[in-house]
Amino acid sequence: MLGSTLSEAISLKSLSERNLSDLLEPVAAELPRVEMALASQVRSFDPRLGDYVQYILGGTGKRLRPSLALLAGGATGGIREEHITLAVIVELIHVATLVHDDVLDEAELRHRIPTSNSRWGNEISVLLGDCLFAYALRLAAGYPTTDVCRRVSEATNTVVSGEIVQTQRRFDLDLTLNQYLDIINMKTGALFAVSCELGAVLNDAPPSVVKSMYEYGANLGIAYQIYDDCLDIFGQERQAGKSLGTDVKKGKLTLPFLLLLQHVDFDSRQELGAMILRNNDGQEQQRLLRLVLGNGVVGESLAAIDKYIGRARANLSALPANIYGSTLGSLTEYLSGQSRSLLREAVAA
Repeated sequence: MLGSTLSEAISLKSLSERNLSDLLEPVAAELPRVEMALASQVRSFDPRLGDYVQYILGGTGKRLRPSLALLAGGATGGIREEHITLAVIVELIHVATLVHDDVLDEAELRHRIPTSNSRWGNEISVLLGDCLFAYALRLAAGYPTTDVCRRVSEATNTVVSGEIVQTQRRFDLDLTLNQYLDIINMKTGALFAVSCELGAVLNDAPPSVVKSMYEYGANLGIAYQIYDDCLDIFGQERQAGKSLGTDVKKGKLTLPFLLLLQHVDFDSRQELGAMILRNNDGQEQQRLLRLVLGNGVVGESLAAIDKYIGRARANLSALPANIYGSTLGSLTEYLSGQSRSLLREAVAA
């Protein structure tokens, strides 16, 4: 079990097999309200855009960021209407980034349905993402305090900046592990972090708790993105429900490839770099996969995920004991279990 003890393996296995919706039972009453609020936003757009917006918001995504906002609210004093609005805002921003990601990656599937760019083309998809960003900021401006709008705007800027930096560094074999971690903290950690942070802020939680919630979200987001990057390499499209293998095709050097580049000598590094730059047929992709599965990369990838999951767990110590805080803790175990399952199956294949 990639270094786990037997008792850890059994615990993580049972948790990873749980349905995520079961895990999120403490916010089961509020998540339908978020869905209803998202659906109601469609009517606020120009009627000629309604079908487009309804399509991209109606996917069966995990709604993980809205769930974090609700759980952070519950853990720090209770879930109020302001938290429902926050959940809608962070999901609008997330979906906007996905729409733009799918354009950049030329992805055809997202949540097991065709992406907007595969249906309507890049031009409409880019503009749809822009509309969602703008509308999310409009909702954020409706809070009595400007703090929420400011933090949402800052997080959105960070997310988009992270995407730009990642695009700048495509096919860059000199990308370091620290630079990679900085990129994924920007593009994923920032929105996880602001979801948790503002969930606490809306309850006037003490600054130390707000800080811990922010750091929990950032650490969980980094761990989640490393897992998602591994999924792109080792996963199966049927199970993932989205186009896979797009990262390396587009020159995004994610953690497993960066670790592999560290393990090989200069000549092999040059050869490997050339393979990554070409990566133009299935046979070469399979060769890359075999190389990534060797050299200790799988275990090191899992260790990196565990590092940030451990930090996220530690951040929760500042919370009062309640079911919502416990669920935030269970999310870290769930992600750990999913990661082990993915990488164990990759090694066994």
